Formats: sequence, C-alpha cells, structure tokens
Amino acid sequence: MKKFYFILAAAAMFLAIDANAQLGVGVGYNHGTTTTRIGNESDSDGLDGFYLEATYDWNFLDRGWGSLGLQPGVRFSYMGEYDSEEVLGVVAKESVNETYLDIPVHVKYSYDLGAVKLSAFAGPVFSLGLTSASKVSADDYMVKYHNYTGKTVTKGDSASSITPDGTPNYGRFDLKLGLGVGATFMEKFNVKLGYNIGMLNRYTGEQVADTKYKMHTGVFYVGLGFNF
Repeated sequence: MKKFYFILAAAAMFLAIDANAQLGVGVGYNHGTTTTRIGNESDSDGLDGFYLEATYDWNFLDRGWGSLGLQPGVRFSYMGEYDSEEVLGVVAKESVNETYLDIPVHVKYSYDLGAVKLSAFAGPVFSLGLTSASKVSADDYMVKYHNYTGKTVTKGDSASSITPDGTPNYGRFDLKLGLGVGATFMEKFNVKLGYNIGMLNRYTGEQVADTKYKMHTGVFYVGLGFNF
C-alpha cells in the first residue's frame, strides 16, 4: 500500500511539473562581435545573421511577487558578412560565415500583468562552433580557409586542398553569460532581446612573451517566439 501511495505522489508531482512546463520555438536576428586584443590595442569586427531555437520553460516557484523558473534550450545560429570591391576591372569578393550550436540554461523570473507577462533571464550558454570559413574570390579563382580545422581550399588554374600540420588559432568552444528580457502576450506569443557575453579566450595559438593575444566573442539578439 505504501508503494502505491508513493507512485500516486510521484505521478501527482510529475503532473504538477508538467502543468507548469511549456515548450516554445523561436526565430530572430543576431549580431555577433569578435573583439581581438593584442597587448593594449583592440579591434572589433561584426557579423549579422539569424537564429532558430527551441526552449522548455519550467516554473518551479509561483508567488504573489511573480514566478521563478528554469529555461533550458537549444539554438542554431548563422552569422556572416559579405563585401566586394572592383580593382582594375576585376571584382574581388570577400566573405566570412559562421554557424553555432548553443545550449542556454537560463534562470527566468516572470511577472504577470494580465494582458502581458514580463520576464528577465540570466544564465550560462554553452557554445560550440560548427563551421567558420573565410573566402576570397576574383574572377574564376577562389581561396577558402576553414578557421577551425586550418584547411585551405583553392579553385582555379592550380586548384588544391591543403590541410596543414599544427593546431589552428581559433577555438570552437565558448562559455557565455546570457542576459535578457522578454514579454509574453496571450500566453502564446513572445518577444525577447538579450546579449551573450563570451567568457573564454577563443585564441588558442602561441602567446608572444611580452604581448598577450586575446579574442572574445559576444552576441546581441532580438526575436519572436511561440509557446505551445
């Protein structure tokens, strides 16, 4: 009998958790920045793109002052930049493209105003770089460098594919601190904006004796979502 009551209690707890849980999907715009510091000098570059995500909201505390919950998720991000310039009648094209798989684990605070529910969230974001490539082309000639693997591919009169020895200088992994705010309408539609601050040095090459080389990335994003 005790075992039966235990199963009932466990089932009731599961149903209570499931009642406070919500699956969501979202899409939005993101802007990534890479800040490189060599000694006391720094320089920043930006890439624009989009993201697709799925989230799982679980509210574990509901009080008069609001609700507190956990929001893990998975996000695919694309960012890139394209530029072209004509020199002596030849059009030179340059592009950079990157894709990421991010796993955010946010602690989320929400306050229900009736027509709208406001929220703020923060937590770690575990980031894995999937692809990162820089490409330069002119007429029928092209050089493409894969930043994570060090592989260089050329197309043209002397096409080749070279994988050099050694370790590339750009690390795939990053741990970011995610911060953001959002609003949910009619319990289904939501908007949010946030910023992920890169905590790890993405430069993995050798350091010069008296000069520190650092590379940090960050991502600003704004998007729309739907809760099931």
